[in-house]
Amino acid sequence: MSPELIETMRVQADGSIPLLSRHLARLQASCTALGFVWPGVPDLERDAYEAISMLGTTGVHRLRLLLDRSGKRTIQAAPLPPLLGAQHVMLSDTVLDADEPLLRFKTTYRPWYAQAASWLERHPDVFDLLYLNARGELCEGSRSNVYLLLRGVWYTPPVSVGCLPGVQRAELIEREQVHERTLTMEDLHSADGIRISNALRGWLDVSWRAG
Repeated sequence: MSPELIETMRVQADGSIPLLSRHLARLQASCTALGFVWPGVPDLERDAYEAISMLGTTGVHRLRLLLDRSGKRTIQAAPLPPLLGAQHVMLSDTVLDADEPLLRFKTTYRPWYAQAASWLERHPDVFDLLYLNARGELCEGSRSNVYLLLRGVWYTPPVSVGCLPGVQRAELIEREQVHERTLTMEDLHSADGIRISNALRGWLDVSWRAG
């Protein structure tokens, strides 16, 4: 089967989707780059809010939009449980190929993160596994972008090292809260702070845990 495009969105308790415009802009860019049929913003917005209107529970939800090559889409929604306790990150043994084009797109084809998903289910206190590329550059987590605080400035790796252009990441860069810079393991160990971000959880502090 051909990979599907994914957008995973946070739905607030009031039914709003804070980063919806960024999700749809990224989805449209992915459709253009990969040759998928683009359904258009109005249809996708309608589908998303119709799904929200049918939710049977209150509170914050996770909305997952899947889009196939023909433009057919499905939407899945579920309550988003709160994070409990301090969150940690660790380093994966898997090395990413910075030249793999699909690292730049959020699709159902993610074989490099397959082991991480099952491992994280068994270790709920670890929020994510971080990855390096073959050049020893810090890339991202299996489900988040990563940020290091170096001399008072927050930095995140550029997409060119092999990472997804996350929508929360884009928001932080536009606000000039973070800046792009190539990062290494030396930076990771010397950083004054580590944060991760994704559309579901926002931008949050994590602690480093050695393997």
